[in-house]
Order: sequence, then C-alpha cells, then structure tokens
Amino acid sequence: MARIRAHRNNRYATTFNKSLVALTILSALHGANAQEQDDQEKAASNEEEVVEKIEVKGIRGNLLNAQNLKRYSDTVVDAITADDIGTLPDRSVLEAIQRLPGVSIERFAGPDDPDHFSVEGSGAIIRGMTQTRSEFNGRDSFTANSGRGLSFQDVSPELMGGVDIYKNQTADMIEGGIGGTVSLRTRKPFDSEGRVIAFGGDYSYGDVAEKGSPTFSGLYSDRIDLAEKGEIGFLVNYANSQLYGESHGIQSDAYVQTYARDIAGAEAFTGADNNGTVWMPNASNLLKKFDDRKREGFASTLQWENEDETLLATMQYIRSDASLSWHEQAVKYQGGYYNLDNRRTRALEGTEFEFDDDGLFGSGTMVQGVDGWRAADGNNDRVIRSWESGGRPQFGYPYQFDSRVKQTDTLVEDLSFNLEWMATDALELEADVQYIKAKTRDDDVVLHTAAFAGQTYDVTGSTPTMTLIEPYFGYRDANPDVYAEGNYPGFTGDPAGDSNYFQDPTSYFLRSAMDHWERSEGDSFATRLDATYHLDSDGIFTSVQSGVRYAKREQTVRSTSYNWGALGPEFSSAAPAGWLDTIPVDASNFELVDWSDFHGGGIADIPGNQTIHATEAYVRSIIAGARPYMTGGGTWEPYPDRPGVDDKYGIFTPGEVNLTTEENKAIYLRVNFEGTGDLRYSGNIGLRYVQLDRQADGAVTFPDLVPDFMPPEALQGAPLTAEIVTNWLNEQINAGNYADLEEALEAEENRWIGDQRNYLSNAERNFGNDAEERLSAETDFDMLLPSFNLKIEVADDLITRFAFSKAVALPDMSDIRNRATLGTESIQAIRPISNPDPENPPEPGENLIQSAYVPAWTGSGGNPFLKPMESTQYDLALEWYFAEVGQLSVTYFHKDLKNYFIQGAAVQEYTNPTTGQVQSALVNSTTNGGKGKMDGVEIAYQQFYDMLPAPWDGLGVQATYTYIDASGVPNNEVDVEDESWLGDDFTDTGIRVNLDNVPLQGQSKHTANIVAMYEKNGWSARLAYNWRSRYLLTTRDVISKAPLFYNDIGQLDGSIFYNWNENVTVGIQGTNLTNSQSETIMVLNNEGQEAGRSWFKSDRRLAFVIRANF
Repeated sequence: MARIRAHRNNRYATTFNKSLVALTILSALHGANAQEQDDQEKAASNEEEVVEKIEVKGIRGNLLNAQNLKRYSDTVVDAITADDIGTLPDRSVLEAIQRLPGVSIERFAGPDDPDHFSVEGSGAIIRGMTQTRSEFNGRDSFTANSGRGLSFQDVSPELMGGVDIYKNQTADMIEGGIGGTVSLRTRKPFDSEGRVIAFGGDYSYGDVAEKGSPTFSGLYSDRIDLAEKGEIGFLVNYANSQLYGESHGIQSDAYVQTYARDIAGAEAFTGADNNGTVWMPNASNLLKKFDDRKREGFASTLQWENEDETLLATMQYIRSDASLSWHEQAVKYQGGYYNLDNRRTRALEGTEFEFDDDGLFGSGTMVQGVDGWRAADGNNDRVIRSWESGGRPQFGYPYQFDSRVKQTDTLVEDLSFNLEWMATDALELEADVQYIKAKTRDDDVVLHTAAFAGQTYDVTGSTPTMTLIEPYFGYRDANPDVYAEGNYPGFTGDPAGDSNYFQDPTSYFLRSAMDHWERSEGDSFATRLDATYHLDSDGIFTSVQSGVRYAKREQTVRSTSYNWGALGPEFSSAAPAGWLDTIPVDASNFELVDWSDFHGGGIADIPGNQTIHATEAYVRSIIAGARPYMTGGGTWEPYPDRPGVDDKYGIFTPGEVNLTTEENKAIYLRVNFEGTGDLRYSGNIGLRYVQLDRQADGAVTFPDLVPDFMPPEALQGAPLTAEIVTNWLNEQINAGNYADLEEALEAEENRWIGDQRNYLSNAERNFGNDAEERLSAETDFDMLLPSFNLKIEVADDLITRFAFSKAVALPDMSDIRNRATLGTESIQAIRPISNPDPENPPEPGENLIQSAYVPAWTGSGGNPFLKPMESTQYDLALEWYFAEVGQLSVTYFHKDLKNYFIQGAAVQEYTNPTTGQVQSALVNSTTNGGKGKMDGVEIAYQQFYDMLPAPWDGLGVQATYTYIDASGVPNNEVDVEDESWLGDDFTDTGIRVNLDNVPLQGQSKHTANIVAMYEKNGWSARLAYNWRSRYLLTTRDVISKAPLFYNDIGQLDGSIFYNWNENVTVGIQGTNLTNSQSETIMVLNNEGQEAGRSWFKSDRRLAFVIRANF
C-alpha cells in the first residue's frame, strides 16, 4: 500500500521532503475517522527513514491537515477538512467553503432571481468569478439542469472527507474552471488503519420557521487482510438531512420618475421650468417563503491491494438525492408604471409625501389618483368607478396575493473504477472509468387572488414599514348613507363595514395563474489513462507525467418558459371578475394568511392581520392535474393542456426539448522538477490539448398570434376591420339576436371583437402561427492550455510560489441549447379615439378596433456555437508556516479574460415552415464578446496562542481577507433598446442605467472572515464572522429594470463542543446569531442615485449535535 500511495495524487506531492508528504497525504485523507497508522505506512517505499508518529486531534488537527494540503500542493490550493465542515453550523458544502479566502456564495435562489432568498445559498463565486468547475474525487460531476456543474447545495456535507479549492491549474487537471475548481473528496477505507464505525446526528430549529428538523449520518469502514491475496477494504456512508427554513422580505416596488408638480409634498423639486421630477415607488410588496429541503446521500467504496503493494483497485459509488420545496405567500402591487407623462400615483387627499434632499421618496400614503376606470363592466358593485354613484376620485390599486409552490428534485449517481499499477519502481500507470446519471424535475405553479388596496409606506428607518389600506380609505365607513341604495357585497349588511375588508372573500377575486416545468436528464461516460515515469538522474527533472482522457456527455433539457394567464380578471369585459364568493370553488381551497409576525413584527400593518390566498394544497392539486376555475375572461392555458405535447411527460412541445451532446478528447504532458541544493525548489511545467465536439438539437418556435377568441367562421381567414365588425353586428341586431349594439358588444360569445390578434395582417398571422421547426447544429473547438508552477523553499518555514496557466470555462448548458423562441413587442391596436375620457366614454360601437399591427419581432434563445471563455492567469504567493498550526500567506492573482459570455441581440431572418412567410426578428442570446482583466489579493492567517498562560493557551484565531478589482469586463445584459418590454405601460419602469457604470456581476471588492477559536480540556468553541462588501446582484432586475446590488452583509455563527469521552462528542451550533438583514439596492440613473429594493431576514438557527466514532 505504501508504494502506491507514495506516488499517487500528484497535486499534493512534493519532492524535497517525501516522507513528510506521505504523512501529510494520509493525514488529510484520514479525515474525521482517522486512526493511528503504522510507521511503515507513513514512509515512502523508496525511503529508509521512519517518520515519528504524531497525532493531532480536534480543531488543531483539522487546521493542520488543511494547512499541509496548502503547503505541499503543486499549485495554489485552499482546503477544508471533514471535521471543519461539521464544526461550524454549515448546512451545505457551499456554506463551508465560503470561509476560505477568495470564496463567497450567492444567497438568493439565483443571480436572476433576487426576489427569493435562499436559506443555504445557491452558487459558489471564486475570486469574483461564477465560472467555476466542480468534481467528485478528481472527476467531473454535474446536476442535470440548465447549468454545467454540480449544484453543491444538493450534496450532503456529511459524505465529504474534505473540499479542496484549486485556484490555478496543472496540466493533468480537467479543464473548465477559470474562477477555480471545487474538488469534493469522499472517504475511502484505506484512509484508516482498521475498522471505523461512526455516526452523527443533530436537531436544528429555526426561529422564523418555528419548526425543527433532524439530520443523521452513519459510516462503516473496515479492512480485511487476505494474506497472500492482499488486502480488501470497504466503506459505506449514509446521510439523511432535512431542513425547514423561512425568510421574510419587504420590497419597494420599482421607483419611477414622476413630475414633482403632480405630487403633494414635492413642490421644492418642480424646478424653474415646472418639469422637475422626484423618484418614488407606487407601493411595496411583502414576501414570505417557507423552505423544506430534504437531502439523502449514499457513498460506498470497495478497495483491493495486492500483497506486494504494487496494484491498487478502487470502485466508488456516490448517490445524491435532493429535493427543495418552497411555498411562497406574497402581497404584490399590480398597477403598472406607464410613462413619465401618465404616472398615476398620488398622495392621499389631505396628505403629502416626504422626500429627502435629492428628491427621493421617504414616506406617504399612495393612491391611484388619475384614472377613474378601475375594472370592466359587471364589477361596479364592488369596484366603483369614479363617474359612478359612490365613486371616488382616488382609489386603491389592484394587488395580487400569491400562493406559489416550487418543487425541485435532483438525483445524481456517480459510479467509478480506478486501477493503479506500479509496473516497475520507476513506472506508475493509472486507469480510470466513470459513469454519471443525473435527473432534475422542477414543478413551479402560482395562483393569484387579488383585491384593490392602497398603502402607507415609510422607508426612512433601517427597515421599511407598510400599512395596507382598504381602497375607499375609510370613505364608505364614514358615509354609509351614500351607499344605502345599492347592494355592495362585503359592505352592505355587514356591521363591520370595510374594517374587515382584507378578511372578507367578497373583496377578492381569482385573478391569474402561472406555471413552469422542467424534466431534464443527462449522462456522462469518461475514461482516462495516466502514466508517471520517475527519472533516476541527478538532474533537476524528477518525473514525467502523461495521460489521455475521453468523455462524452449527453444532456436533454426539457424546459418551458413561464406562462402567466388570466383566470377571472377585473379588466375583461367578457365577464365579471372571479369573485371568491361567487365562483364554484370550495372555500377550503383558500386560507387566511397571518402577517402579524412578519419580519419579526412591526413591519407590516394589515387591518385584521390577515389576507386571503390559495392554499398550498390547492396549488399542489393543480400541479397534479386539477384545473382552477376560469371566468369568460380567463385565458390561461396550462402547458400540459396544449396540443402536441410529448408522450413521455405530457408537458413539452418539441420546441421545448433540447439535446446537447459534447465529446471531449484531451491529452497532456507534465514534467516535474526539483532542486535540493542551497536553493530548494520544486515545480512542474505542462501542456494540455483539448478537442471539444458539440452537437445541439433543438427547435425554433414561432410567435403565437393565434387569437384567444376566434370570430364566427364566416369572418375567419382575413383580417378584421371596424367596418367588417360593424356590418356583422348590424346583421345580428336586424336578425333579432340582440336588442342593440351595446348588448351585442357585451355578449360573452362576442369577445372576439376585442381580441387585437383578429385584426393583424395575413403576413403577420402567417408568421405567428405557433409553428415549430427542428434545428440541428454541430461545432468543435481546440484548446491548448499551458501551465507552469514553481515553489521555492526560501527557508524551512517560508515558501514563495508562482503559478501560471491558460484556463477556460465552458458555457452553461442553457446557453448552448439550439433553441429560438420568437415573439413580438406588444401588439398595437388602432382606434378612432386613442385615449378616451373614462368619465365621458364613447358610445357603443364608436371606438372599435380599426386595425392592429406588430411593431417588431423579437426572440430569445441559445447559441450552440458559443466558444469557451479564456483566461491567461498567474498567481504569486508568499507562505510563512511559523508554527505547527500557524501560517500567514499572501497571494496576488491576475486574470486576463477574453471571449466573455455576454448577452447580445442580432437581427436574424426566419422562414415559417408551414406558410413560407419570412420575417426578421431581433433575437437575444449569449455571445462571446469583450475582454477584461481582474487583479486581487488574498491574505490568510491562523494561529493558536500556546504562549499564553493557562487557560488562555487554548485560544486561536483564523482570518482571511480578499480584495478584487476588475476592469473592462463586460456585463451580461441586452441593450435596453433591444428589450421586448420597451415602452410597455405595465412593465417598463423607465429606469435606464448605462452598464459601463456598474462593476462585474457577482464580485465583491472585499470579503473577510474571522474565527475566534478555543480548544482545551475536551472543550472546543468557535465564533465565526463572515462578511462581504456590496456586489452587483443582477444588471437589470426583471421587475424594476434597475441594476440591483446586494449591500454589505455580515453574519455571525458559533459552536461549542464537548468530548464526552474518547468516542462521543456533543455540542450546540448557532447560525445567524446577529439576526442579519440582507438588503438589496437599485440604481436609478447614471448619476448613481440609489434606493432600497428589498430587506430580507431569515432564521436564527440552533442545532443540538451528537457525534460518535468507534
């Protein structure tokens, strides 16, 4: 065994102190289950010396292992061991590695989803780059979703023997990580001397979720001596974890510029030309999300080594089965934005807004104060328009009350076989085979109830506060006589009047729904053959390594878009809204959601403290196949209900199924060298050549301009006009089918008259017929990747290190899908009166649609020809190991980046396959473009202060700091002039920020960690503070259209453990002890004016832990 392992794992090997290296490797791989090893196993086979047996346990042992991995590595590495992962309250691999220098994690569900806070984090950022690579035991691994690598939050940390972060490259490493490579190491039976039985468990409780959950893990490992047949070892490791978490967020809706002359309280900003503006939101939103994360992991290893220790075989199987289910309940403004000349928000009559010195909103009560039209005909018994009896000039806006369920299940299975053969004393051969199978399932459905409301909003404190107000603002309660002659559900005959407005089903209607689905799968086969020849010479060259690798990955992504549609809206003239007290839906499908403890209390003030939402069970029933009620104005067609969906899942059309196949062929040569004279040094120089072949099969989906409501058969086949419609209506009236024009226009069966798509030209309708056409593309790339690593031992405890390489990052699978989804800008209808006076509406039939047109054809899709991103990079480090568990290191790094992945738009011509109609569309996709550079410094320090008098001699400190500066790196966003929402009243907020003025997405300029440690007399304790400076979360928020920054954030965690005896340890862990608040900030203009966007809080968590090792 010693002969094989003395030569193995060259990433850690050094040649100027072989025996110490052997000890280091064994100690590191030993992990939490290490036992004492024979002196003979601690020496390299070609050395006569015997290494003294040293055993360092506890925190010191963990830090020693990680320190030695860093010290004796071949390139720039930082590591964390299994015990360290479990010592602090890190619930995932991501949370553990954020404590290493240069590493930070994403706290939201994704960089494009800043509205959903993640309890455990969602992605690793290394040295400011999201382009990282993941591996299991030195082999590629991935999750079958739209990304490329492994979702670390799906991996059980209890299965890990350690995690290593490689920040530069050697030639034998698999390519793909510009930011770095995250290598997950699982345990193996030969890592330990003999039999190991270990188990651990904890019970975790979150104070916001107010619910506890368990974690359990167990390990069994043993070795059996087969005498002349060698030795066999086997290991099984199982982990089962569940976590309940909850987050609360209050959110400013998008700030918009508004003329100060229209706003009470803004008089100081009107300006000399009376065109001065202020910035203000229309409302705020409340977000409450409950997470239920389950994770089950299994790892097994079988090893055999022959008697003379020249042949070692290892077979490993890893299975990670994870699910994340979350249920979100939210209150969201739905009133639109309009343009600067048509803003509709005003201060409640008799009040005024407060602004700061820069004209930024501070507080006030917001109403819809311009448009007297609030809902279509048929709803005026509940939503009274301004010109009707009892109508008010000011009213509330529509608000949605969300109930959203997102269920994501992932499965990764990884089977590998490795054979190491010491063919001669000088030649070592290694063969490796791996097969991965991965699956992802994602169901995402939301139901929206809705009601009208106003609100008072105040952002002047550290956390905003909001008060939801019924839409009549007390007028009906103060003037009941005005409404005595009518029947107003929820008010007439109700002694409570409007005081219970938000708990009364008569105030709510079932407004809309949205669905999204994914069923993706992937498999990968990889094999490699490596050889190392150890040179027996007095020269500086010590060994030559060479190898070849072949990998083939096939991934099928079945994924829909997000499909919003109306159920019983207030804006449709086809039928009254779907008021909850009138629709044939069981009342048990709706529930009262309590907001009294939201954000800890005192943030959301809702009369009665409750609002009405669809239940989680009702939403899940829709996922399972049930369908919500729709009025005559409903348009929602769930994806599974469409014609032409697949047979396997019954959800996806052919255009939503994308198959990508990549074949990777690589060969490398690496030469290792060392000097043992007065100047002790070691290093390697190498070259890796990679050929990547890609085939992407997908489809182009043409716009869906098929009318929701078709005209009578006699009128189909040609564009409608006002004249055609008028003639038909008159014929129907003359035939006695309707009494007059008003009755005909309001009839449900005549909803086609208001459907703009019926008026489009034949050319537009022939192009936008919802057709699909299959596509196939092939491409290939060659990559030549040199590397050079040099380590100089300036003194016994001082090392300087230089690393240079050319590295690449491959694009996410979603970016290279061969898919184009075509659409349009908002269809424009031409009427005789473009802006009718709502208080003096035109007579029936006077303002019919004359014609309609598509302003522009748009689209989005993937780019199968996307090239790898490239980085020419180097590191320069100085590492001082001044004590057994003590080090101070400084690393400077530089990256020159090119072929950066950016979003861009280009005009492309498409021909409809069924009609032959040709149109040009502006299609957004990911492209290669731009160059940039990145420079940074990492500082790491750790030490135990043994020189202090007892009991203080158990104190220690760990600290890291990272500084990053990037310049010239392009951000990933489409030009605003190419966006499909440009000019839309409901989605275009008017915010325009030049992206040249914002930094690289995801990069904090400063990150820091400091850990105070104590270990003595069986007790060990840590207090760990993690902090990162503000960073760009997304370049253009989907809702606000503003760049969003995640503000400076710090979090304090801690743990205390006690060794009950030699085998059993008990402890308590605390997470988020300071109850940190995460804040996002939106940038409003090129002058850098900012406003808060959201404020999130999540659980403070306590976990009670027990571990046993036998």
